[in-house]
Amino acid sequence: MRRCTTTIGDVLDQARAPYTHMDEKDTELFYSTMNALLVYANERLGVVDPALVHERPESPTMLYTQGGRVAEALWRHRALVDDFVRENPAGLSDEALACALPWRHALRDMFTCVDANEDRLVIMNRDRLFVVGAMQDPADSHVHHIPSLQLLVLLPFKGGIVTDGKTLHLSPRPRPEALPLIAEQLRDLCAHPLVESAEQLLDYARDIPDAENRVSPRFQRTVDQAFSQGLLA
Repeated sequence: MRRCTTTIGDVLDQARAPYTHMDEKDTELFYSTMNALLVYANERLGVVDPALVHERPESPTMLYTQGGRVAEALWRHRALVDDFVRENPAGLSDEALACALPWRHALRDMFTCVDANEDRLVIMNRDRLFVVGAMQDPADSHVHHIPSLQLLVLLPFKGGIVTDGKTLHLSPRPRPEALPLIAEQLRDLCAHPLVESAEQLLDYARDIPDAENRVSPRFQRTVDQAFSQGLLA
């Protein structure tokens, strides 16, 4: 396993995503599987009126309308993925079920984006650096500033790491006094191997209790309020 070098610049330069840039086939696999899972989660959790969870006519290969709100509930009850795969209510293919199965160990967390290009993001949480590949759009298309704080859900896919299709911006631009602390944390985390592959993500996420909410109470209130006011869907 490759370990990070000693300088931040070298670490970021060497960061590569094992999987990046979905082709049409992978886009269809990912979103059809994810949307079926969201429908199932909404039926089980009663997040919104089922009639509101539907395909976007202008973008069928995207999260369903109201998908973000349902996903927020799903990843806080991620054991539902096991039930979804076992029951297969949508009659998905074996390939789609195999795609969904490891999502049981989705990583929902607050991440600071420390580097981005069209191929991958480098983000950090409290104790590791993660490399996330591009999906349909360039990986840096949803990054407003570096560094910035985001709520993301990381999923294994095709040997690499992607998000669940949404980015929630918690703090688009940190306060100046926070920058030295971010830099210090980044230097410390460079002593650890990067989490780049699906296998590495699963090894990390399996140790997280289902009941643990890694979003701070302050930011969780902000997210909940935004969804309740219809600012996020």
